[in-house]
Amino acid sequence: MSKSTSKKPPVIGFLSGRMDEPYQYSVWRGAEEEARRIGAQLVFFGGQRVRSPVGYEALDNIAFDLAQRTSLSGLIVMANVIGTYLSAQEQSDFLNHFGSMPIVTVGVAYEGLESVTVNNKGSMRTVLEHLVTEHQRRHFLFLAGPTAHFESEERKKEFLDHHALLLPGSPPPVVLYADFQEHDAHNAVENFLASGGIIDAVVAANDLMAFGALRALSEAGINVPIDVSVTGYDDTENSRFSIPPLTTVRQPTRELGREALQRIAYAVGFFQGGPPQGIPDISFVIRQSCGCSKTEAPGYLGSTLNAHASFGLSKSDGEFLNTLVQAVNRELSSGRNPGFLRNMVFPSKLQEKASVIITEGEMRYQALLRTLVEQRSATLQEIGSSLVSSFDLNDVLQEVARAIGALGISACWLSLFDSPERTPVWARLYLAYSSEKVRILSPYGLRFRTSEILPGGLAADINSYICEPLRYGNERLGYFICTAEPTDRRVFEALRDQVSGAIKGALLVNAERDREKELEQEVRARTMELYTANERLIKEIDQRRTLEHELLQISNDIMGSIGRDIHDHLCQDIAGIGLRAALIEGMIKRSECSEAHEVFKELQEIVKASSKAAELAKNIARGLYPAELEARGLVKTIESLVISTQKRSTAQISMSVSPSFFINDSEKALQLYRIIQEAVGNAVSHSGAQEISISLSRDEHAVVVIVRDNGKGIQKKETNDSGMGLNIMKYRASVVMGELSIKSNNQGTEITCKVFA
Repeated sequence: MSKSTSKKPPVIGFLSGRMDEPYQYSVWRGAEEEARRIGAQLVFFGGQRVRSPVGYEALDNIAFDLAQRTSLSGLIVMANVIGTYLSAQEQSDFLNHFGSMPIVTVGVAYEGLESVTVNNKGSMRTVLEHLVTEHQRRHFLFLAGPTAHFESEERKKEFLDHHALLLPGSPPPVVLYADFQEHDAHNAVENFLASGGIIDAVVAANDLMAFGALRALSEAGINVPIDVSVTGYDDTENSRFSIPPLTTVRQPTRELGREALQRIAYAVGFFQGGPPQGIPDISFVIRQSCGCSKTEAPGYLGSTLNAHASFGLSKSDGEFLNTLVQAVNRELSSGRNPGFLRNMVFPSKLQEKASVIITEGEMRYQALLRTLVEQRSATLQEIGSSLVSSFDLNDVLQEVARAIGALGISACWLSLFDSPERTPVWARLYLAYSSEKVRILSPYGLRFRTSEILPGGLAADINSYICEPLRYGNERLGYFICTAEPTDRRVFEALRDQVSGAIKGALLVNAERDREKELEQEVRARTMELYTANERLIKEIDQRRTLEHELLQISNDIMGSIGRDIHDHLCQDIAGIGLRAALIEGMIKRSECSEAHEVFKELQEIVKASSKAAELAKNIARGLYPAELEARGLVKTIESLVISTQKRSTAQISMSVSPSFFINDSEKALQLYRIIQEAVGNAVSHSGAQEISISLSRDEHAVVVIVRDNGKGIQKKETNDSGMGLNIMKYRASVVMGELSIKSNNQGTEITCKVFA
């Protein structure tokens, strides 16, 4: 296969889940290495499992929407990862969204599409035969992935079929489903053991679930591998360093990535010549978790790679081992684990020495990795502290740029969506970082179409990019694209999460500042309006108060005038009528007229009626114009009110006056009298009370008047009748700078007026 003479390299998308998952990362690295070798460009679009029940995973799939919108030459899809929850038809529908773009799927084959898969046949049979024949295991637990997942179901079926053949009559295996995740497997095995389940072997459909089983067994006090054997699938990087080291089925993950990249490059015409020739078969890697006393050489299930052929050697033993050392060092200097060299078949006499060289290389890699992880953790911790130290967008972007440089990333671009829809058409570039120059474009950013990924497209001199979505809670914020130098697969997700939180905080603060500015301007405008309106209102209130006071004074004057007229004229006239009737009564009494007796009786009735009318008129006059208020004071006037009211009511009216009570202000005395008069009148007329009490008291600050009754309280239907009277009472209290409160329920009413001295 030869490189094309095309000047512009193809831009190939790589759709997968989280980069920090070992299996996916290894496939990506294989594709990335091949892209670098042949001169293509590769973009990792990090999302999650499509239609995942985990809420935040669906939000991360904005990266897949970007890939669909972007002008890519072709697409590699980790279908066995992102399609965990999809049926075959649903996966086909998902892939059809990308139109006529050339697609190569990894892990799952689809009709009409190029696919890169591994022949898994025989893997579960080999695992089962080893556990049964070498370790005499009989009671099995199989940890499967999600139901209906193609690879999981294939492995489960092969395991169950061969179990029935190898162990006829034995107890059927227990099958638990654990979503391919370590914590799900841990919980499933923990619950199984807690329910009294008995097993002596756990076969997991991937390494992550095997790690979960190891942890659950250890927590339950079960010894692995003495009591229970455990095996995995994939041979991810961590499987060599679990406790105990994990026996597993090795998939050639890097080869999957390389093969996928070659196939898509061939499909887009970037190479001349024939298509790729395929990938190696899987192999069974025996370590200590199954019960073997030492790590054995891989037991291959199919074809193998020959070390002589791989190194191009036919040399002496020393030269051969020296070349192996150089190969190990080359991998280490590139930041890669040399463990994959175990896939090669060495001459039997050199096998042990070769294994030692590779093991030492793996140990050096782990030490290097541990050092890098510690450095990365310290850097990320420092970055996290710096990012939360400011909520100004410009400062946050400055810190992001500094963080990118500290993590060894040579270039990065940060863009935020211009609108909230699922796949925004427009975005804004806010940060463009390179080791030579940093451009911060806040507060408005550089607007561009998301179909370009970046304004003007990707830089042609960079082979591999990482595209990670930025989200906070349920909100899609945007994405960042950076170069893929860091070999620590956890860097990108950690950076993404920290940047997302910092950007969201800065956006909230900026939005709040903008809102404050708008509010400030609006407040200024409203303040001027309110100031003008307030000036008018003050004048209107003053005018209203003056008018109300004049009306109240007029009312008092009219009532006083009417009261005086009744007292001075009507009462006198009625009394005069009575006197005249009494004179006539005496004259008739002395007369001997035959009809005098009847006339005398009528005159007696006239005298009685006139006396009664005179008394009523006097009471009305007192109510309208308490003439004795100034002469006798408030207390005596209220006593007269009680006596006159008692005569026309069946309720018992009592009055109590504290020794300290006095009031010298005639205006306050008049208004208090009117309030008591109205309250007692309402109680007599509307409440049906049997007891009414009036209390007059004073403290060092105020005069307090309380009128209580035990009636039915103020009813809603009576509000219209008595509402005017209550409002007038409140107004009278306000006139003399007093406070009026009314408490009422079905057991009575209490009206309190407090007038400050």
